[in-house]
Amino acid sequence: MAGKVEDSGGSGLTRAELEAELRRSREEVLVLKERLDNLLAGKDGDRSVAEILRETAFQQALLIAELREKEDALKKLVITDGLTGLYNHRYFQQRLRESFERRRRYSNYGELSLIMIDIDNFKYYNDTYGHPAGDKVLQKVAEVLLDNARHSDIVARYGGEEFAVLCHGNLRETACAAERFRREIEKTEFPGQDTMPLLAGQSRGTLTVCLGVGTYDGTMKEPGELVNRADEKLYRAKKEGRNRVVS
Repeated sequence: MAGKVEDSGGSGLTRAELEAELRRSREEVLVLKERLDNLLAGKDGDRSVAEILRETAFQQALLIAELREKEDALKKLVITDGLTGLYNHRYFQQRLRESFERRRRYSNYGELSLIMIDIDNFKYYNDTYGHPAGDKVLQKVAEVLLDNARHSDIVARYGGEEFAVLCHGNLRETACAAERFRREIEKTEFPGQDTMPLLAGQSRGTLTVCLGVGTYDGTMKEPGELVNRADEKLYRAKKEGRNRVVS
């Protein structure tokens, strides 16, 4: 699903542990290669060539498969936000730069838009229920975003209680997607949400989000300009009462 970094066989390891496992696997592959070289040079005792070749090839295939699995796990770990499982800020910036440059250079690349999302009154929730409860809110919001994102969307944790969704679509399409995110998060039940400060038009407390939508235009030269555009809209959404989309 868009933005979700799936677990692999090495997902229970830290980055340092994965790197150590990779080094070990590479060393074992080198040992097997040396053994095979010795065999081909006639230095491997009395066992039949066919028997040793079969055993060595099988062991090497297993080690190479294990090596690739751990390399994939390490790559995923590097681009993943540890709390939410979404893409992290660094990887988001990389994808933003790539998409922005393609859109700027190629007119047929299609529209490029960005949604910036901020959880309303999140500090109040953290102060009231504690950071572990706040972490669960972040995880649940991330889940809702993923469930409602399109496959082509890049969903990331931008930092703190902010999220970002990079979309291939025009302003109208992306604003509709943002409204879908807003509506689904408002409908989601979060522990303790009844005590959240009431917003305009609310009869009971709920956990909500503000969303700002920006779209690339031909005057933009740097990816940061698209982020600033969406941020400006996000600020307006907060200023106008929260729990809304501004595009």
